[in-house]
Amino acid sequence: MHVIQVTPLIRGTKLESLSYFSSIPYELGSFLKVPIRGKSQVAIVTSIKPVSSTKTTLKAATFSLRKLPNQPEAPVLSENLRETAAILAKRYPTTEGAILYNLLPPDIRAGLRTYKETATEKQHEETAPQILNARIDERFLHYQSHVRSTFAHRGSVLLVVPTTTDLDYAAKELAHGIEDRVVVISGAHTKKKRDETFKKLEDYTSAKLIITTPSYAYLERKDLQSIIIEQSASSHYVTRSRPYLDHRDALTTLAKVAGRSIIYGDTLVRTEDEVKRRQDIYLTFGEEVKRIVFPAPLSVIEQKDKGNPDIPFQLFSPNLLKTIENTLEAKGRVFLYSARRGLAPVVACIDCGFIFRCPDSNTPYSLIRTEKNGEEKRWFVSSTSGRRIPAADVCEQCGSWRLRERGIGIQQVHDELKEKFPNETITVLDYTLAPTGAKAKKIINEFYAQKSGILIGTQIALPYLSRGIDVSAVMSLDATRSTPTWRADESLFRLLMHLRECSEKEVLVQTRTEPDALVMYATRGAIERFYDDEIALRQLLRYPPFCNFILLTWSGAKESVFAYEEKIKAILDLPEAQYYTNPLSTERKTHRHALIRIPSGETEQYQDAINRVRRLPPYVKVEINPERIV
Repeated sequence: MHVIQVTPLIRGTKLESLSYFSSIPYELGSFLKVPIRGKSQVAIVTSIKPVSSTKTTLKAATFSLRKLPNQPEAPVLSENLRETAAILAKRYPTTEGAILYNLLPPDIRAGLRTYKETATEKQHEETAPQILNARIDERFLHYQSHVRSTFAHRGSVLLVVPTTTDLDYAAKELAHGIEDRVVVISGAHTKKKRDETFKKLEDYTSAKLIITTPSYAYLERKDLQSIIIEQSASSHYVTRSRPYLDHRDALTTLAKVAGRSIIYGDTLVRTEDEVKRRQDIYLTFGEEVKRIVFPAPLSVIEQKDKGNPDIPFQLFSPNLLKTIENTLEAKGRVFLYSARRGLAPVVACIDCGFIFRCPDSNTPYSLIRTEKNGEEKRWFVSSTSGRRIPAADVCEQCGSWRLRERGIGIQQVHDELKEKFPNETITVLDYTLAPTGAKAKKIINEFYAQKSGILIGTQIALPYLSRGIDVSAVMSLDATRSTPTWRADESLFRLLMHLRECSEKEVLVQTRTEPDALVMYATRGAIERFYDDEIALRQLLRYPPFCNFILLTWSGAKESVFAYEEKIKAILDLPEAQYYTNPLSTERKTHRHALIRIPSGETEQYQDAINRVRRLPPYVKVEINPERIV
């Protein structure tokens, strides 16, 4: 007899796992019908153990296990996916079953679609990832050639984009002449449209180009020969919940297991991928690129004005205002990038220095303005926890009314711009106004429907700029590069490259500090020089890829957090672990971290650390190489 653990595939269920007796040792990834509350429901097998190894647990249990009906012909996930999950389970502190569950398409996870078993067939392509640094238009020309070459060998191609926003552009650029072979699938599509897509995937009369997001990237076809990861540096490839799986890692592992080729494409691929390319672990797709030429030049505007608590800095330099005016007169479009949403990212008291923070996340509140029926309201909003409360009029620490907004928010940019250009159409796009992709698309379509206008946006607006902008500008380089992540320089450099890529005439960058080497490299498109500096810095600071980070996080009242820490130290027993408090912590709620650095190449040491981390209680959040470690 065996104890089988399964995860029910029921839409909206809160049941993570159930256990049953079974006389058949089903394989991991098997789809079974199990009895749940008097009904037969589909579930996926996530663990199999002999009864002999679980006797103690079974005796101590306060409930009895039911026996599963025999299902000898149960469909099983493809061998490629099961082998991939087994490899990934050694890199992440989770089980093979949890990995398999995360690789399932959402329709199957929710129980809306029955899994159809696919025959596994190994390909014989070069499985080492190939790096492609190039402008987006040049990348898609390479992709077109690669797709047709693969089709000539009767192979299908999977192209993965980070978000649903990028699907339309990819399909438009690659479908010319092969419209009947292109299959686009997304969770944003209707169920009817997805049903039609799945039928196309079951058609093997011709090879297919499958364009999708990570959610549907593991749909198996026996003729799949190549995988392309477009915008490979995007953070959207990492899942936002346990086990915080990196889909780039998963797809690369799958490619190696299945014998498929894989391409990483981006204007600027991640530094860790470039390091592996220089070490000949990864290959170069096409020719090696040292410098990228863009149609739009990048200019730096140094602002010399000084502000004080009562008179803030000038948001717009005379040069930027003149450029905006000239562009609008020529019926052009302007994009202004602001790193923060709302009126201001921080609100502080001048008298005592108190900063208004969210009690749930301890992060500073952003000040947001909303309008309804002509009535204006101001709110404190936390982008981390989602908490929203009416904005305070006085300091809760000292009672002072002298509250000041710190930093540049997107609504503040809008207000000042409206004063200077009262007759122009000004569009704002951020997560406050566009919480969904459909809402964002509606706003951007309205902007492009105008003959000219100004778009002010945060990070959310960047994927929509592929339709073209005449002039773009970064409102504050200093605010943009202040993100607390060890990848900050790379993210800033990629932003500047992206703006040059989608702008037709000019890119302007406002700053109040003297431009450094990074900005100079951006003006020249010198990606090799940027990589040289970034690699040297990461090696000095022991950042990825020269070390692997395992970051542990737990939260609570100050006393309980340190009590938890003693238990965590006892379980880990790793003297090299660094324990520290998140700087945003307060007396009310403390965030505590433990950072474990494992030198690259130390496989045994890494595996030992992962095994120890597996024993931690569930209230400890575990992330592998997260972008933020504070």
